[in-house]
Amino acid sequence: MSIAIFADKFSGTLSSNEVLDEIKKIFKYNNIKASFFPVTDGGEGSTEIFKQYGFKIEKAVMKKDFIGNWIPVEMLKIEKDIFFETSQLIGIDSTNQNSLSLNTSCLSKIIDDVDVLSMGGSRTNDAGIGLLSKLGIDFLINNEIVENPKPIDFLSISDINITDSFKKIEKKVLVDTNVSLLGDNNAFKIFGPQKGLEKKDIKFLEKNVERIYELLANKLNIAFDYNKASGGASGGLSFALSEVLGCEIISGSNYFLEKTKIKNKIINFENAVLAEGKFDFSSLNGKVLGEILKLHNGDKYFIGGKFDYKDKDIFKKIFILGNKGLKNPKEELRNASYKLANTIKTY
Repeated sequence: MSIAIFADKFSGTLSSNEVLDEIKKIFKYNNIKASFFPVTDGGEGSTEIFKQYGFKIEKAVMKKDFIGNWIPVEMLKIEKDIFFETSQLIGIDSTNQNSLSLNTSCLSKIIDDVDVLSMGGSRTNDAGIGLLSKLGIDFLINNEIVENPKPIDFLSISDINITDSFKKIEKKVLVDTNVSLLGDNNAFKIFGPQKGLEKKDIKFLEKNVERIYELLANKLNIAFDYNKASGGASGGLSFALSEVLGCEIISGSNYFLEKTKIKNKIINFENAVLAEGKFDFSSLNGKVLGEILKLHNGDKYFIGGKFDYKDKDIFKKIFILGNKGLKNPKEELRNASYKLANTIKTY
């Protein structure tokens, strides 16, 4: 019986490798052989995971992040691409600061050096407006330029000016979600709460982001599709990069699975165990485990912190750490792994 364990991070508690290490211990104790794969869809921590598959650092530099701290960041060489994980500078775990006072402008200092920008794992909700303000688009309040526009400024922005320095850029943008910028299930509604947004903040962003982009659409003489799939990655950063700057949107999950050659291996296993902190609607809308789930034809098991999806039948068995897993993640993961191991041995 061939078994593969695919583990994404348990956000806020365990890394992919920590998850795999705990499952390995239990499987070894139970004399169960398996293959173990840390996986990513391009979000936070993806640089470290790509490095485990042999991709080398092309360049390491010091850059200012979105709260003004100088930090070391890494760019990888992935075949012909220079890859950069944007969450290194705008990551959700980098600060507890209110996301309405954060933006993406810091990415302007690195964007010329890379070919691939991976989205996901961001704390920002500025729909890329901060970045655009550094790339030739002026946002105005009472005819005065806002030097570094953040969401808290959005209500007052009344006009836009396109400068001579504005130009399209050719980059690949890896997204970890199919969620749109606006619409019924938009980026602010789906991901806003985990970034600290309240209902009033979400309504504020929905209204003012659309209003500001309508101002921009008029200046550029184009029409934006706010319901376009994948426009909501990294708080709408992917929308700015693709719709305004002309970048190519690519599935971060498929990019990872193809570049690491894991995509060709998935069908070789009779059983697949998928591990992540929370499995929900977003897991099947661009996340890497959702893509693996679609590709694997055998029996599938889930182990993770929480399962919040209506159709439990997509897995043969589900093992949940629950609330105890937040306090003692490794201990509860071992307990769940014992149950998983016993189930696999039974079948």
